[in-house]
Amino acid sequence: MLNGSERVRVTLVERRSAFALGAAYDTGNADHLLNVRLGNMSALPDDPGHLTRWLAEQSSWEASGAFITRGTYGRYLRSLLNEALSTRGGRLSLVHGEVIDVERIAEHWRARLRTGAPIDADVVVLALGNQEPHRPPGIDAAVLASERYVADPWSIDIREVEARAVLLIGTGLTMVDVAVALRKNGPQIIALSRHGLLPRAHASIDAPPAALRFAGSPLSLLRQTRAAARVTDWRQVFDALRNDARRLWSGWGEVERRRFLRHLRPLWDVHRHRLAPTMARQVSHMIAGGELTVVGGKIVDLTLGDEGITATWRPRGRSSERTAVFDLVVNCTGPLGAVRDSRTPLIQRLLARGLAAPDPLGLGFSVEQTCQLISAEGATNVDLYAVGPLTRGTFWEMTAVPDLRLQTRQLADHILGRLGLATDEGAEKGRGRPTTAGQPFSL
Repeated sequence: MLNGSERVRVTLVERRSAFALGAAYDTGNADHLLNVRLGNMSALPDDPGHLTRWLAEQSSWEASGAFITRGTYGRYLRSLLNEALSTRGGRLSLVHGEVIDVERIAEHWRARLRTGAPIDADVVVLALGNQEPHRPPGIDAAVLASERYVADPWSIDIREVEARAVLLIGTGLTMVDVAVALRKNGPQIIALSRHGLLPRAHASIDAPPAALRFAGSPLSLLRQTRAAARVTDWRQVFDALRNDARRLWSGWGEVERRRFLRHLRPLWDVHRHRLAPTMARQVSHMIAGGELTVVGGKIVDLTLGDEGITATWRPRGRSSERTAVFDLVVNCTGPLGAVRDSRTPLIQRLLARGLAAPDPLGLGFSVEQTCQLISAEGATNVDLYAVGPLTRGTFWEMTAVPDLRLQTRQLADHILGRLGLATDEGAEKGRGRPTTAGQPFSL
């Protein structure tokens, strides 16, 4: 936006203590690695080598493979923000705070902070990232209030926690991060999820996606993928499938999308969201050494007692239940998946006002292909947009940097075009409506 026109002003509102990091990259743990190779993690869609060049300029960085730490990537993002501040600081404002409401006032939008302070703008972009952690069912209120239960593993430094017996709810990437961080204290760890599936590992050597193009229903997709994986490395097959994901998702109706989520999403997640090879080796060693046990099953209940938290679960495929006592239980189920269940005040207010509505699957907000929010009445909210995970009901894959950098670039171009500011020359000629009500800003 700032590069597109000298007339654009942007206000960036962030509720966390540090800008540009989010929960994912605000970490100093050297074991927290990106799960995408650095060659595909440039923040700039038209400059794929930008991150690699930035790393080469950092005297404190030593080349250690294709998967850098998330903390390093956070510093990279922060450097981009600092550059924007230094070169366009007069048109970029940073505000610490939380927006809790947005409403239409005459010809512009008004966002209100928790402090009550208003911010007026011509355009609002909701870039909220992932929602708060999902709350697993069956957990007693006393457990939720106990120090033995960690609802959000990113809210504390899990490395400082000492426990002998630990239950991790979830077996995805978050579980791996937590298990590896706890390892130095030597606890016995059980990781439990409905299917008991672990993320697969990246190959040690990168290879391009297979020259494949997929089509058809979710069931047909499964058959095509399995057939191709018999003759080609499954990672190359899946990378080709990922490149087709948005087109496939857009072509499916609601019934097919629900069928995919119900039957294939667990398989999609563990093959799509992979581990860096070094992390995969650590997990394998922990399992082989008896430090980590991964099981499939459903939690029946968690209750708090004098000795710790008693967990009862039903193993997958069995009718009998198992019970064990844990010093610590950590919720590793990942972000909330149903927007109606969100506890975020802004999301609640937008739904209550009818400015936003859940998509038919309930994954996020209903949005147009241009990312404009669709109201509860089915009307398009002009100049009110969402990006990232809140749009996955429409686009499906919208969580990784390769997807987000393209989506945000396309949205910036769209907004500049709507405002008649696609070029400064165009702005000087007066095309489109002027931006006099306020400044475009991102939440």
